[in-house]
Amino acid sequence: MNNTVESGDSLTGGLVFSAAVVVYVILSFLFAVIVAATGLDENSDIYIYISYLVSPVAIAISVPLALRFRRVPLSAVLPVRMPRSRFTVKYIVAAVLLAFGLLFTLSWLNVGFAELLKLSGYGGSRSYFPDLAGWKVLPALIVMAVLPALFEEGLFRGAVLQNIRRDAGEFNSVFLCGMCFALFHASPEQTIYQFVCGCAFALLALRSRSLIPCFIVHFLNNAVIIIMQACGLDTSGTLFDMLPVWAAVLVTALSAVSLAAGAYIIIRGEKGEKLAAPANGGVKNFFIAALIGIGVLAILWISSFFA
Repeated sequence: MNNTVESGDSLTGGLVFSAAVVVYVILSFLFAVIVAATGLDENSDIYIYISYLVSPVAIAISVPLALRFRRVPLSAVLPVRMPRSRFTVKYIVAAVLLAFGLLFTLSWLNVGFAELLKLSGYGGSRSYFPDLAGWKVLPALIVMAVLPALFEEGLFRGAVLQNIRRDAGEFNSVFLCGMCFALFHASPEQTIYQFVCGCAFALLALRSRSLIPCFIVHFLNNAVIIIMQACGLDTSGTLFDMLPVWAAVLVTALSAVSLAAGAYIIIRGEKGEKLAAPANGGVKNFFIAALIGIGVLAILWISSFFA
């Protein structure tokens, strides 16, 4: 008798998240041991590239195993086909607008929240970039933009969101997905920005019924940062630290319009379309299964204040 189901539930979504976190922590620990044993320079390109590969590898290992344990086929949580051409164009446009808007409008959140955290003793986290000179920007784009977009969207807007949307309700699922996305990055100063991005990407996935627009917006967000860094711009600051005042004001204004337009498209959705209501106990079941992952990441988040 075949017990495979076509869709999962909140328990499955929470289990997938916890599994991804546990595998990620194990691989990070093994990498740290190897670095300590070999004396690998933390400023070297090989160290930086491997550190960025830990997350995609952890997701690639954990998601199929967790779904198989719950008897949910991988294809059921990775929707990539969009219903029709007009539909496709609409939400791909929304993805591009969101990428530009989120990056250049809400980057202020990172800087402002980092300053607020410093009042409590937080020293800030370091941004690692490999050598980006000339052709070397290409492997950086693959490892730091393409792979995170594919695997993180497969985890959060795929395996987590598609499993919990029915039980937890689509409205609740948007915020749960944003919370998990922010925690997974374990960067205190980026918590608010990552939460907003995670929610926006989740709503984009629900409206478009596909992960393709999410891949696009996630890739563009990372790729633009890498290219700016390759051009000698310090992406740890604000636009006013990188550009003349008039240019910074112009880009900020245009990005705000872009963010508003992209948000309008995904919030409005299709005519008569509403977000599905939750089932009884759906949110609770998610937290039960996701508790390990949330707890581990919360500890990592707090420990960064003492690093």
